Amino acid sequence: MTPDSPSPTTVSDALAEAFLAALHDASDNTRAAYKAGLSLAVEAKLELNEAILQRFSAFLAKRKFARATRRLYLSSLRRLLQWMDANDMLPAGFNRAKAEAKLRVSRGDVRAGYRHRAVDPDLPRIIAYYDAQLLPEADNQSNKRSKTKRLELLRDRAIMHTLYASAGRVSEVASLTRAQLADGRSSEALITGKGNKQRMLFLTPEAQAAIQAYCNERDDPYPALFISHRRNKGQPLTRMSIWRIVKRAAKALGLSKTASPHAFRHYRATQLLNEGMPLESVQAYLGHASPETTRIVYAHTRTAVLRDQLDTYGLSAKEAIGRE
Repeated sequence: MTPDSPSPTTVSDALAEAFLAALHDASDNTRAAYKAGLSLAVEAKLELNEAILQRFSAFLAKRKFARATRRLYLSSLRRLLQWMDANDMLPAGFNRAKAEAKLRVSRGDVRAGYRHRAVDPDLPRIIAYYDAQLLPEADNQSNKRSKTKRLELLRDRAIMHTLYASAGRVSEVASLTRAQLADGRSSEALITGKGNKQRMLFLTPEAQAAIQAYCNERDDPYPALFISHRRNKGQPLTRMSIWRIVKRAAKALGLSKTASPHAFRHYRATQLLNEGMPLESVQAYLGHASPETTRIVYAHTRTAVLRDQLDTYGLSAKEAIGRE
């Protein structure tokens, strides 16, 4: 099973193996503990819904594991869900924060209630990080390494601006084509998102400019917008590749470990709501609307309203830096 596979419905051996294979920086002890915990989760036949942590906690308690062991095994399931969330593998409507809230309530901590996951307020600095990096010279075409590095930096800049502007899921951004956005000349694209639902993805002028700068220097026939320029040249970037691009900057900037491609989605939604954009418009912008609402969204007048509201309420990445 890979991050590109359809969303699973239960915790399975294949899912656990894929997650463990992605734990590149984990110690042998951590990997062994997570493997043991997830083996029990498979044995418990846990369905991937918001009661999963609550059910697993009850399962572990029934087995009479020590409290420390239960915490460790619950941590393995939490990390699995975090990895799935980052790779858009969770079932539609699954909310990890709500799953945590259900677990707290089941333990008697009713005061904890529901809490939205925190988003690092300095997240837009990731965009500035890539924008500030020195671009290798364009005229040194005899140096293939220099040309490749130049293309990769232009690509990474365009990815960051697209994640911020569109609040798109990482899978949606990874699957964009040059034709959909006319190499950055178009400010919006009709995409098929999660649940096989269509919605409009919007770009800011900054994102358009970054995409145009990238596409203008490409001299290849590949249709994907964001591609590999080294191994598997021409292939669309995977979701994990985009994840690593975000994490690289977050680590260099000392940002919170919550920084991820999906965090841009939460950041942008929170920002728009705080700036006064109506809730129903933010829901439509994120692609969270019901099928009936989605049909309204793609009517010409509704799309125009969304575009006007995004221009009114949206801040550029530069404006967002330093905002509380």
